[in-house]
Amino acid sequence: MSGAREDWAAVLERLLEGDRHALLQLTRLVNSFLMRWNAYDFRDEWDDLIQEVLLAAATAVRDGKLRERGAAFGYLRTTARFKFVDRLKRHLRLAEDDHLPWEEAIDAGLEPSAEAAEPGEARDVRTALESLPEKQRDAVYAVHVRGQTYPEAAESTGIPLGSLKRHLRDGLAALRTALGPAMGKT
Repeated sequence: MSGAREDWAAVLERLLEGDRHALLQLTRLVNSFLMRWNAYDFRDEWDDLIQEVLLAAATAVRDGKLRERGAAFGYLRTTARFKFVDRLKRHLRLAEDDHLPWEEAIDAGLEPSAEAAEPGEARDVRTALESLPEKQRDAVYAVHVRGQTYPEAAESTGIPLGSLKRHLRDGLAALRTALGPAMGKT
């Protein structure tokens, strides 16, 4: 089945009717776009991306915004591209802004078993980390201290991947709040 030759508007209409086969077809199509764009660094986010694309496309069909039936394939590809680029920009923006105020102190040894004789900043970081709720602390240690990937951290902590990301985000926000002023950041 050639992607552009399929009647994707009909597939979208079947999706709106609850056809599971249509969902699978559309998922495969958006997956193929992501593979062609070599979006493998975001593989753990593909399910979310696909859901966003399909929701946008289904809404466009339902609301009558997709007037030309032949434009459905292009709409799906363009929407997938925009959603992917948005995520890429968000990751790049986070990477630029994500110089965490305690990163220098991590080099001083922040594993839970580290000795008590540590520099003041490292002690402040340890105290702030230890004050986090357990799952937030586990997520931060796994990703930012041990350097594990999200899937590795989820496996080692026993926290589901989506929950791990939420706990990590909340833990980092709490650390920024607690340590920003102490580290000369606001």
